[in-house]
Amino acid sequence: MRNKFASQSPVNVTLNNVTTCIEEVNEYVYLGRLLNHNNELEPELHRRRRAAWAAFNNIKNTTDALSCPRIRAQLFDSIVLPALTYGSEVWTFTQALSERVRVTHAALERRLVGISLSEQRQRNLHREDIRAQSEVRDPLLVIKKKKLGWAGHIMRRNDGRWTRLVQEWYPIGEKRPVGRPRMRWCDSLRKEISLFDGENLETHWSTIAKDRMAWKAVIRDHIR
Repeated sequence: MRNKFASQSPVNVTLNNVTTCIEEVNEYVYLGRLLNHNNELEPELHRRRRAAWAAFNNIKNTTDALSCPRIRAQLFDSIVLPALTYGSEVWTFTQALSERVRVTHAALERRLVGISLSEQRQRNLHREDIRAQSEVRDPLLVIKKKKLGWAGHIMRRNDGRWTRLVQEWYPIGEKRPVGRPRMRWCDSLRKEISLFDGENLETHWSTIAKDRMAWKAVIRDHIR
């Protein structure tokens, strides 16, 4: 894949005196995550949802046979939840996309405790009631913890990697496109973690993240 700033000439690779032209694509899977040209998260979320259901179907007979809710929840959280949240530390999460994750997890949770959606509505059960029966972890809190952990990890790097450089880079001489800008990975961190004195930024989240102990305290405060 390439953006508008990259050269449009074909890319050739020579190996053992054989030259191969690298195929140009709009998306590909790298380390288990789907990357696409427009940096859209929806296709990857669709893959995560299918992976979570596949993981759950593999353990459904076992969870049905378990009588202890805590052991059943531990099995669910160790197999199904990682399939649903894989790679989520680098997701740019909007409210709509987070709702999709919550809805998928809620459907899995109902199947875990053996309650259908129609039965839940007939019995007027709220999702907290289902959670009390399932005892599983909140997927959105798991994602938030993974994101905060990853953010602290990359900001404490001192080896010149791009993962940190792109967070500190500001374009010069370029104008912002017309319209509302797309939400970026770090926007939620700036809003929730950075310290403000009124409207003025006092301490940026990246500065806090460079202190390991201070960042651990931030994670504890936000994951409850």
